[in-house]
Amino acid sequence: MNVRTLFLAAPLAVVLACGGSTSTGTGSDALNAATPSFGALSLDQIATDTAAPTAALVADLGSTQMMGPGGFACHPHLFMREREVVERVNRHIYKVLKNVEKLIAKIPANETEISRTWTKTEAGVDVAFTVKLTGINTYSWEFAAGSTGTTPLPVVMTGVIDRTGYTGKHEGEGTMHVDFATLNAAFPNERVAQGTLHVDFKVSAAARKITVVADGIAWDMDPRHFDNAVVPAALSAPRSGAYVYFREPGKGGSLKIQDQMVFACGMDNRVENLALVPADARMVSRWYKAADGTVHGRSDGLIQGGNLVAPVASIVGVTCHNASAEQHMPTEGFWLMKAEDAAGATITGLAFSSMSLLDTAAAPCDARFGEVPNLNDNAKDFKGWPDSYSDNTPFPFPGM
Repeated sequence: MNVRTLFLAAPLAVVLACGGSTSTGTGSDALNAATPSFGALSLDQIATDTAAPTAALVADLGSTQMMGPGGFACHPHLFMREREVVERVNRHIYKVLKNVEKLIAKIPANETEISRTWTKTEAGVDVAFTVKLTGINTYSWEFAAGSTGTTPLPVVMTGVIDRTGYTGKHEGEGTMHVDFATLNAAFPNERVAQGTLHVDFKVSAAARKITVVADGIAWDMDPRHFDNAVVPAALSAPRSGAYVYFREPGKGGSLKIQDQMVFACGMDNRVENLALVPADARMVSRWYKAADGTVHGRSDGLIQGGNLVAPVASIVGVTCHNASAEQHMPTEGFWLMKAEDAAGATITGLAFSSMSLLDTAAAPCDARFGEVPNLNDNAKDFKGWPDSYSDNTPFPFPGM
């Protein structure tokens, strides 16, 4: 998004005279309201997403295996993969914002009418965070950290927020940029040694739009999800991705994903992906609140490249899911996964409706999301793939 940067066009004394608002302008309350918050900048797909992450959710390498007719041995449940992306992205945003939130809970070391700076030294690390008024209702962020005595402190995170028209704390539109190499130099236990995360946001009580672009991040994978507590090196290799999340409370939302995902199963239907080569994955998820209060959703996926071996050119998937209410974990009512050749013909695949073994209340696909792919006709495959996954443009959902 284009942040409206309103530079001071009047003498500072005039701006100060007009300030003092508890929501925007100058003064402690306005500056505090303009600070970043994990709760405001997280992808709140379910209610617990805005809480401090306690562990990584990593799709277990064995859980993606599902044998079926024709030897098709790959079924990465799309909603499970979608949740893995949401929790992974949120957890990496939290890596920097937890330090900021902990710091600003204390009394600032320096304060003026237009800026507040918090500092701390702990365990041989100096940290500092500054929020500063830069325009009529615009503010800058800077979080720096490094070994005690380092001058100047290396900058870990920068950001801006425009609060024009916003009254809630942490509400507004802006950007945030995180350098994980610098974060890791100060906090090696964070385990993310390289890559950057760029966040564009526009958040309020009425709607949340968050775009995240990950560039060359060596994602932190939780070793508790792997045998012998050892994360395979291939999963820690730098990967990139782009994600646009949008939610309107009381209506619905969407999430579009472009990611490099590792699938343990044999994409060529003959051997497993023992080298854990990542594949290029695209997903589009949509959901809306129905008149009875339930939430109906559908996720479409397309996997290409990576360890796919001819004649397999792509893996097509769809999952339809329902939830009892907003921000509740859904249950699957239908899923399909199939391997297609370059012409779109199905090589092999599986499809199930009414997942009675898991949930007898699961429902099939909602017709408002359009035709559902099937195993025999590639003309019904999802065709609405976005041109961009980093353009700040939400994917439309019914009733949007």
